[in-house]
Amino acid sequence: MNKFLKYTLSIALTFGLGACGEDYLDTKPMGSTTIKETLFENFESAQYAVNGLGRLMSKQYLSTQGYNGEGTVYAYLGEFPGDGMQKLAYSGWQNLIKSNYNQSNNNTNVQLGWYYYYRLIGNANQILANIPTEHNSVDKQKAWDHIKAQALTYRAYSYTMLSQIYSRRWTDRDGQSRGVVLRLDTLKNPKECTSLAKIFEQVYKDLDDALELFNSCGIERDNDVNMRWRANADVAHAVYSRAALIRNDWNTVITHSQEARKKYSIMGTSEYLAGFNTANKEWIWEVFEDDTQPIYYYSFYNYMSSSCAGSASRTYPTLISKQIVDPIDPSDTRLALYAIPTAEEIESAGGVEKIGKTSSGSGGVTKGDFFNRVRNDFTKKGRTYSTTKVGYYLGTKFLVKSGVGDGCIPIFRAAEMIYNEAEAQFRLGNEAAVQALLNEATKPYQSTYNCTKTGEDLWNEIVALRKFDLWSEGHSWFDLKRWGVSMVRKTWAEGGSWASYFAGSGANGGNYGPEDKNNWTIVIPQMETNYNNKVISQEDPNWTLGTDY
Repeated sequence: MNKFLKYTLSIALTFGLGACGEDYLDTKPMGSTTIKETLFENFESAQYAVNGLGRLMSKQYLSTQGYNGEGTVYAYLGEFPGDGMQKLAYSGWQNLIKSNYNQSNNNTNVQLGWYYYYRLIGNANQILANIPTEHNSVDKQKAWDHIKAQALTYRAYSYTMLSQIYSRRWTDRDGQSRGVVLRLDTLKNPKECTSLAKIFEQVYKDLDDALELFNSCGIERDNDVNMRWRANADVAHAVYSRAALIRNDWNTVITHSQEARKKYSIMGTSEYLAGFNTANKEWIWEVFEDDTQPIYYYSFYNYMSSSCAGSASRTYPTLISKQIVDPIDPSDTRLALYAIPTAEEIESAGGVEKIGKTSSGSGGVTKGDFFNRVRNDFTKKGRTYSTTKVGYYLGTKFLVKSGVGDGCIPIFRAAEMIYNEAEAQFRLGNEAAVQALLNEATKPYQSTYNCTKTGEDLWNEIVALRKFDLWSEGHSWFDLKRWGVSMVRKTWAEGGSWASYFAGSGANGGNYGPEDKNNWTIVIPQMETNYNNKVISQEDPNWTLGTDY
């Protein structure tokens, strides 16, 4: 099967893919993403190039385990440095987890996001540059328009993500801080960075154009949940929602959050507890990965799944922060994902003080009441691998679908769109709308939930529910950066559950303010500055927009 998928593209191009049917739309992402003239002899062939963009999101990068595209960005940049999740006894990764690499322009973790998203952009630009401009039928015009709309959506998404990683917050200079290099063609010439405002201007334009084309071409994504890896108008609206949220464009957030989730509904408890490895009625867009195209130990699941056999997840399982679960009502059925210690179990283990001093301070246990409960209630039910180490607040959200690392990853869910809109409505003073949105997101798991909070309490409710619901899905660090709040990790002695080596203060500590760690901005990697002499790694505080961008 793997060899068949690997070579399907070349065979299809040799023998042709048939006439104007829509069967080609059901083809899974292919491993090959080489752009050749033959790909653009007909739109069926070109669709394989677009599918290749999807494959770029979940392929092996570099020779080091764990580098896989979108999943790596989620884990290494969105979650590891955030405030919601720690890896049990993962002390060797302190610099990444405490954002101490932000100014290390030759560090692999700094380089990967840049390389990965510009590879997506470069391939999208190749597709856009090769789309024919003249067609001999209306149907062919619509098919090519559909190709273009998908490529524009991928490009807009990539620039949105790049801006979160390598640029300052929108509020730091009202969008006039340095953005990234804006490439809209296939040239690879040295080029200056443009402003953050110009980047989002292009993101909006790409999405406006994509939505117009999606709507006019009339080609719909198959409603089958197995096709959620393909971009469509709903995905474009979701990208729009996230991009507008980053730049505090509240009315735009509301419009596109609502449009993005129209066809999707919040999953129920059984779906929520099912392992987050397969798309369901709530998923708008996903990273495709299954046993037909495995990447094994390089996958997201090898690092983030509680049931994976890989050593990176067995030896260093993910733990949700006590600070994330404390605000959640005990009746919420989603709490079943987490091994939350009872007061009696903590007492029988010697109390908080002893827990904080053992197992490297991150809550690992090898015996006792809590350990036995986890083995009975989680391991025996397949939520952890048989030899996965046990720790307080163990998370079992992501369950591997098969093998070592098979499982899809949600990029956008309806829940995120609800929280995006709730934040925007709050900023505009529409508290009743916020309350209704939080009810919609929470009632499926807590039937008696009824939000009546106002003011600061309402804002805190948005934050608490968002952090809990979207835990380990790549939002933590990005949300805190966007909000401009401090990183606060409380140790066991301080009422939390963080290992002391992940917390602490000072220049290299895990607790820091919005102005620290290079303003939460990762420098432009050396891999760019080595060949592009028109940019420098570190942003000049007095940076202004040039003319060659």
